[in-house]
Amino acid sequence: MESLGQRFKVTRLNGALERIYRNYRQPLYTCALAVTRCPERAEDALQEAFYRLFRLERAPDNLRAYVFRAVRNAAVDSIRRSPPPSEPLSPFIFAPEEGPRETAEQSEFKRRAAEVLLTLSDDERETIVQHLWGELSFQEIAQLRDSPLGTVSSWYRRGIEKLR
Repeated sequence: MESLGQRFKVTRLNGALERIYRNYRQPLYTCALAVTRCPERAEDALQEAFYRLFRLERAPDNLRAYVFRAVRNAAVDSIRRSPPPSEPLSPFIFAPEEGPRETAEQSEFKRRAAEVLLTLSDDERETIVQHLWGELSFQEIAQLRDSPLGTVSSWYRRGIEKLR
């Protein structure tokens, strides 16, 4: 039988996961989209990751980074099941449009930025998206990708240089 203390810890963890989802929904989706290159598959990866996360029994040390890793892993699993489409990356990597206030110039910039991101290697694109949109530090990205910090820094630097 589940103890009261265990139930309280799980409830607290679920509350923390809900806050992370509310605060980082767009960056998490953007990170999944950078991997899957398909809005529907990115949404599926996000749902799959949170389904698994809500079954956790204890919180990891860095829950935010752990959530980003879970979303990335779900997106990678999706790609393993079937390759990404060859169509361009959706400009939806950005926050939803501001509506009529958004200028044609801003829309064109978003479209072009999404297009240019596809010219990068997967590692460079994911690192840039995780750092800029996901607000993860290089150390957090290194942990979630199981890569050395220097490698992550190099992916970011090379990607930014190519984007320029």
